[in-house]
Amino acid sequence: MGDPSLVSGPGTGPSPDDAGALGLAAAYDLAPHRLSGGAGEVLAGAASIAASDLDSPLIVVAADLSLSPVALLDVLDAADATCAAVVEGGAVADRADAPAAVRVSEAGRLVVSVGAAGRLVTRPTGYAVGVLRVRASDRAALGEALAAATAASPATFCDADPFGVILLAAVRAGLPVRAVTLAHQSLRRGGWQLAGAPGSPWQQRLRSASRGNDGVFSTLAIRPLSRRLTAYGLARDWSPNVVTAVSLALGLAACAAVATGLWWAWLLGAVLLQASLVVDCVDGEIARFTRRSNPLGGWLDAVSDRVKEFTMVAALAWVAARQGSDLWWLAVLVLTVLAVRHVEDHAYATRRRAQLVAAPGWPEHPMTGGLDDGWLGDGRRGDGGPEGVPTAMPQPPGARARRLRAAKQVLHLPIAERYLIMSLGLLTMSPAVVLWALGIASVIAFTWTQTGRLLRALGGRDGFRADRPDRQLADLCDLAVLPRPSGPGRLAWQLPGLLLVLEAAALLLAAGADTTARAAAYAWLAVVCWHVYDNVYRLRETGRGSASWLRRATGLEVRVVVLALIGGGLSSPAPALLVGAGVLAVLYAAESVIGWRAHQRPQEAPVATTGQDGRS
Repeated sequence: MGDPSLVSGPGTGPSPDDAGALGLAAAYDLAPHRLSGGAGEVLAGAASIAASDLDSPLIVVAADLSLSPVALLDVLDAADATCAAVVEGGAVADRADAPAAVRVSEAGRLVVSVGAAGRLVTRPTGYAVGVLRVRASDRAALGEALAAATAASPATFCDADPFGVILLAAVRAGLPVRAVTLAHQSLRRGGWQLAGAPGSPWQQRLRSASRGNDGVFSTLAIRPLSRRLTAYGLARDWSPNVVTAVSLALGLAACAAVATGLWWAWLLGAVLLQASLVVDCVDGEIARFTRRSNPLGGWLDAVSDRVKEFTMVAALAWVAARQGSDLWWLAVLVLTVLAVRHVEDHAYATRRRAQLVAAPGWPEHPMTGGLDDGWLGDGRRGDGGPEGVPTAMPQPPGARARRLRAAKQVLHLPIAERYLIMSLGLLTMSPAVVLWALGIASVIAFTWTQTGRLLRALGGRDGFRADRPDRQLADLCDLAVLPRPSGPGRLAWQLPGLLLVLEAAALLLAAGADTTARAAAYAWLAVVCWHVYDNVYRLRETGRGSASWLRRATGLEVRVVVLALIGGGLSSPAPALLVGAGVLAVLYAAESVIGWRAHQRPQEAPVATTGQDGRS
């Protein structure tokens, strides 16, 4: 990490030595600098320190901060970014004596507004804990901003919190300050404190490594089990990628058990499917706990989830066919709904992010300039937000709000709820019950999300601007010849899902009433859906979609023409559909490997020992 400096401001609370910040000096080769005196003197000293060494990062810690070294590691290890520790406002019930309020941008997760020295934050989202890590390349700009602020209006900051002013200066100077959210960690700033999760700091870190935005079933049942297994795996240095492989193996074993059609095997399959889900959460928790994350790991985790779902649906349809019921058409429809939902979720999310990031100024971008710039509509100093926007931190959600949020999560049907439907359905020993239950639940979830998004779009409440298109939309539309959308349409985000529906219809028409051909059509669609998921997660993790040569050779128009020839010219379409699925699988897999190797090549040295982010 080099030779970073550490600055602290005055305060009556415990010193950073007590908090453990300076206790990390040996491990991180810190050169501490204590600053005392009034706020103006502290700012002047901080400006001098920031400009004194431009080859190593600078760490600023408030003197009255009490925080475990375990929590500090998240900020200290951010080697490539200037970042600040933040707690979400919704997690804070006691607002008295709270530190500087901040607004964190929704799309970029950057600190874009700071409430310090009497400046107000419009629509605040959290609090700055008291730790700021400034990368070496940003030290000069911070030093200049602090020196200018101290010289221009020293009286303005005489009673201000020095740390808040330093953070405000960094944001106003245009430095990108990434928000590192501390969750479930105990901390104290002077007379203000926040109770963390039960247990030691390491147990709190383990709780933080467990995703907090899961569905109801995952939060109540799956995550408590996965954290216990994660703690066991951390003690034995488990690799996240190996855990992903174990989860995939358990899921495929569940599918194999279901494919036998035996009652006891179906019971075993239900158990194995839930075990696979628990293990699936462990890889992400280990990766986040150990900070061994990379895009390839997140892709492996997410795509393996899809493989398990696709295979389970196929196993159910296979058993139904052996029992004399052709449910392959239902399997095709279920798979289509699942894939359409996912690709539309991604398309809508990236469209929204493009709209936010491209919008200049409030609320996603910081106001740059001097510390005295920016006024609210009523004449108070602020961040230039529009008149009437709230400046008070939202209160933590009450019981009714939490119940409503839980109901919405269930309606959205996340992966834990889908796996629960399949496991419970397996107890009925009926393939039709499982497929219909999964299909109906998926349609309800799709209707729920679609209705809300369409109402917002048609009512002009979705923030749409035609001059801020989503550049990834073209990569989501797998078109070979037809012009791909550029993203200016208000409902353009629906096109990738509509293209999937078109292909599913073409497959069912090509297969006709032949049960074997419908099974082959499912295989074709599963391969295409895998390619869709591969493309979505590569765009999400790397910003790069599939290669243009693959799109031109196997785009939707090419596939539909081939399906038309198969359905119209062959009396037995099953062999041709299976061959087509095999050819597509080889091409898609080869292109994916080439794409990931090209993405990793320039990063081989930094990520050689990393694991995965794990979307679970």
